[in-house]
Amino acid sequence: MVMKKCSRREFLEQALKLGLGATALPALGLMPAFAARGAPDPAVLKEALYYRKLPDGKLQCTLCPNQHTYKDGEFSYCRTRCVIKGKMYTLAYNNPCTLNIDPIEKGPFYHIRPNTNALGIALGGCNLRCAYCQNWDISQKRPDELKNIDFTKADALKWVNEKECKTILWSYTDPAVYPEYLLEVAGYTAKEGIKNAICTAGFISQQPLKDICKVSEAFAVTLKAFNDKFYQEVCGQTSYKPVLQSLETIKAEGKWLEVVNLIIPSYNDNMDEIKEMCKWLVKNLGPDTPLHVGRFVPSYKLNSLPMTPVKTVEQARQIGLDAGLKFVYAFNVAPHEGNYTYCPKCGKTLIKRLAFKVLENVMVKGACPGCGQKIPGIWS
Repeated sequence: MVMKKCSRREFLEQALKLGLGATALPALGLMPAFAARGAPDPAVLKEALYYRKLPDGKLQCTLCPNQHTYKDGEFSYCRTRCVIKGKMYTLAYNNPCTLNIDPIEKGPFYHIRPNTNALGIALGGCNLRCAYCQNWDISQKRPDELKNIDFTKADALKWVNEKECKTILWSYTDPAVYPEYLLEVAGYTAKEGIKNAICTAGFISQQPLKDICKVSEAFAVTLKAFNDKFYQEVCGQTSYKPVLQSLETIKAEGKWLEVVNLIIPSYNDNMDEIKEMCKWLVKNLGPDTPLHVGRFVPSYKLNSLPMTPVKTVEQARQIGLDAGLKFVYAFNVAPHEGNYTYCPKCGKTLIKRLAFKVLENVMVKGACPGCGQKIPGIWS
């Protein structure tokens, strides 16, 4: 049999038609966009945004609240940036390591265009060190250490149109650490009517966050715990308070927001703490803000822990409802009534889901067909 030769672009197109993400492609021979070893070449890199030069010659990264300083030859804590001859460059530009066609519910987004597809994009790197990260094999590496795809803003627009995706879903790793690429792609596609939704841990400085808000319609922010100790011991960061500030900023910028909290046995499953978190959400973000409480599945450095008991997730969900949140969902638990959307006025079941699959949606123009109650979200 004679095999027909094809270009890398044609190969990618065929792979995506078959439902393969870019993470499946390295084994098939695709080469990384940058050399996996050795010093990056500034001639092929893009200068980073959000940094400044200090009097001592070091560069201070202003992308995240850490405000770390670096000297020539050093990589950033998030692994996406490097300093070469007095300038900071991003290693995460036009080189995603993951491309997938995902249901929007995978965000998780339960109040955005249910049962539609999104183009999921991820690049290597992260500014957290979560011991339970499900995508540690890409989040805990530099972009130039991974097998990547050349993928520009024009490619993104082409794919969302050809695949009939309504949204670009920035997920798998945290897009907060590659704003140069995100802002360019999201800004370009937004002008063409494509929406961008951001899945992030929210550990980002205010100016870059506000800039991202300008080109995005929605955010799913993971509030990992409601105390500093968890962030310091489990996530490799200093505090959860910058995340609270990010949540408030996203809300103030008028963007749709859903909050995510993964419950890990013996680490952040204190119900009094969850109650305080829910009270804060109601007071500062409003009762219409959806909260997703999730069941931990053993992974990465916490793979010896048990799964979170379903009863624990149910208890947390009830605490959220009792605190005044109108939409509290259980994820990583299916089938379960906590996957459904209910009318907060009459209690009618509006959307039935099985994990990320929508089984039924009876809403009419974003409202309950029973009592006419408008349901907050983006429905078209």
